[in-house]
Amino acid sequence: MPSTLRLVAQTRQGLLDAARPYAPARVAAEEAEMDRLRQVTTDLKDVDRLAHRAAHLRARVAWADGLQQDLGPRPASPNKVHTRFEAALALAPHVLADLDDPAKGDQVRSVVDPEARSGKPGTYCDGYLLDLSLDADRARLTARHILPGNSDEARDTQPLLEAAERAQGHAVEAVSIDGLGWNGEVLRALRAPAGRGVEVYVPPPVLAATPVCGPEALILDAAQGVVTCPGGPQTATKERRADHTGWQFVLARRQWAGCRQPARCLATLPQKKGRRVIQHAYQAEYDAARAWAMTSREAAVRQQHPRVARQLADRVRDHDGHRSRYRGQWRVQEPYLLTGLVVHVQRRVKRLRPPGAQLVPPLV
Repeated sequence: MPSTLRLVAQTRQGLLDAARPYAPARVAAEEAEMDRLRQVTTDLKDVDRLAHRAAHLRARVAWADGLQQDLGPRPASPNKVHTRFEAALALAPHVLADLDDPAKGDQVRSVVDPEARSGKPGTYCDGYLLDLSLDADRARLTARHILPGNSDEARDTQPLLEAAERAQGHAVEAVSIDGLGWNGEVLRALRAPAGRGVEVYVPPPVLAATPVCGPEALILDAAQGVVTCPGGPQTATKERRADHTGWQFVLARRQWAGCRQPARCLATLPQKKGRRVIQHAYQAEYDAARAWAMTSREAAVRQQHPRVARQLADRVRDHDGHRSRYRGQWRVQEPYLLTGLVVHVQRRVKRLRPPGAQLVPPLV
């Protein structure tokens, strides 16, 4: 809650500072009202203080909208003052929308860097994600993307491959992705002949050992919308998954009670409920990926995959790449581009250096 109060306060102050060149008297009056509001809400709980400040910000946004209309159309070559005002006016409604619906995601985390987002690449952090593409034949970096922290890196595979193809001048025939590439929609789009038509190598997640049959043992009649258990029970009762990637079929307890293979379906018959079975829309893609993972070709590809991890480690460990010194998505890209150039030169020099030779002569 304190961080949210601070975000609302910074958004409000940024909007007033941006509007000051156009309406200095009104901004001074608003700042006096801010001081009064701060004093009368000092003893309130944080949730009540936040409600007052959000209402105050909402009123200031409505006033700033009117001010923007009074300023007229956007000039052909806007100056820094006008650009700053437009940016502050665009940010404030986003912050208010986050307050109205905290569960919607894509929340603004900072007024200083409004493009940064909260994500969990390993632990929760606010910032950006770094995606790399490496040519396995030449061990050369071919593409680099900087994404907001809450982005779907699996979906970024296709734009990353397109950038790699433009850099190399030829089509990519196969791609190796780490575990985040286990996404049925992405696998289908990459492998489809009508799409990119590339071979995809991705390590499948480990299946939990279970004595009962899994969803693959159930027979789906897509035309009738009915799923049949190996032991005989059928059901057409289903509900769409929240992520829209398949159906969840529900078999009641009375249906399982008549199963001819009860030990295979359920370890023990539930007292009240039956069993829920998910039929995934991308099951064929997952089965194909698991089949690929058992081939010798997959094993050879996975041996080359650590090259990408080492290049990423060079940027993060040796060049402090886990922390950005700039704010804004396009500004963050610049140091990573220069860091990539440095890492590439270092690796080329290391390859050309004779065995045992020192890179820098020792000081005497």
